[in-house]
Amino acid sequence: MKSKKLLIVAFFVIFMFLGLTALKQGMPSEKNERVYSLLQKHMPYEIEKRAGGLSILSKETGIKEKPPAKDVFLRLEQLEQLWARDFLKLENNILIILDKNKKETAKIILKTKDEVTWVKSYFEIK
Repeated sequence: MKSKKLLIVAFFVIFMFLGLTALKQGMPSEKNERVYSLLQKHMPYEIEKRAGGLSILSKETGIKEKPPAKDVFLRLEQLEQLWARDFLKLENNILIILDKNKKETAKIILKTKDEVTWVKSYFEIK
């Protein structure tokens, strides 16, 4: 009788551990609210709700990408980072947004060192 209770508790603990691990893996990274909200206007991707869950819509091409539900936000981060390699430029504390022709379309002044650090780490800009 005692071993059955221990077995049930062990299964419960393992189930909870695996569930929390999967949840943590599916969570997007932390974002700087001020900078990210300003950048969203220029990013060519957005999340779209659909009957079967979420999809990623390219504003430029209109193509919808439908990754598995657990990977939607991770895939969006990957796409944003790929976009940033070509269209973002960091000069001191000024983030410059470029268009397709590599011409400057906007500037965002990063007010704190945390914002600069976040831009460098999230978008992998050196």
